[in-house]
Amino acid sequence: MVLLLRPEDTRGLISMPEAIEAVEEGYRAWAACPDINAPRQRTHTPANSRVSAHQGGVPRFGVTGLMTHCELVRVVPELQQQHIPVRGRPVTVLYSSETAELVCIIIGEVTCREVPDQYMIGLRTAATSAVGMKYLARRDAQTVGLFGSRGQAKNHLAAVCSIRPIKRAQVYSPNPEHRKAFAEEMSQVLEIEIQAVSEPQAVLEGADIVIDASNTNVPVFRGEWVQEGMHINGFQGSNIGLVRGGFIPSKRTEFDGETYRRCDVIVINSKVQTQQDEFPIGDAAKTGAVKWDHVWELRDLVAGKVPGRSSDRQITLLDVSGGQGIADVGLAGHIYQVARKKGVGVELPLTGAEHWTP
Repeated sequence: MVLLLRPEDTRGLISMPEAIEAVEEGYRAWAACPDINAPRQRTHTPANSRVSAHQGGVPRFGVTGLMTHCELVRVVPELQQQHIPVRGRPVTVLYSSETAELVCIIIGEVTCREVPDQYMIGLRTAATSAVGMKYLARRDAQTVGLFGSRGQAKNHLAAVCSIRPIKRAQVYSPNPEHRKAFAEEMSQVLEIEIQAVSEPQAVLEGADIVIDASNTNVPVFRGEWVQEGMHINGFQGSNIGLVRGGFIPSKRTEFDGETYRRCDVIVINSKVQTQQDEFPIGDAAKTGAVKWDHVWELRDLVAGKVPGRSSDRQITLLDVSGGQGIADVGLAGHIYQVARKKGVGVELPLTGAEHWTP
């Protein structure tokens, strides 16, 4: 039988620490078996409905498959931001990694217990960031500087609080009401002190970890503001499809050259993905701000094949742009197991295979 999981079935079904562990297992599997994951693929229609497909497999959970989603992308030039007014429900399809049978279909975004009502691929992205931060952020990190005040920001703050003894956060959003509301809500959810600040530079003052969870197309801070021992986290990715389609004149630039130059350790999701989608860090490598042969991939960091932070004085940077299928499938595989144990979801009157040859 094939299990169907609807949005109400998966809402808050697992915790953030569970999500982080599931995503880390995906990266560990990818390091052991390179062909178990494929780069994210995107298509754009003339109206700029954008479809993304993320393929991967995680044997520990007994599944392989893909997650796909579609959004209508718009650009707000005066704010230098991207806006998504409509987003179709994501769909995750899981097959048995042993028998190739269809085992589960998940409709809608999966969310964690800590922030059950936040979407936009927030849980997977934040869990991926947390996997990297486990190896890159100082172990004594207690203060987070955060750009952004919506779903990604909420998920990322919950994620970093799961892996480090965070006591305080300072958040900036161009909208004063948004940053104030964020501080009030998330201080209660996470039981930490959160201050809404009125200037971008204030986000970095005294911060151990800085996270860009905004939707900007330009850098939100300057490299000279970065402090010794800091960890920087980003995931803005590419808008190359928007540029090619004529929807926007230039590509995104999340960090300036000085930020990259000051970093001692840089880790990304995938070099292939970066080159395919022309991520900003690839442009930084072309200008010499980044030494490409000194940029590591997250899967190798998790597997211990490359060094992470080796000193509390180092500045580290993690860019998880281009979500990988092994993260989505790892997360979905764990949710599938939990749903089976708890009897959640709807059993479809279907067998998982059309043909079976003994």
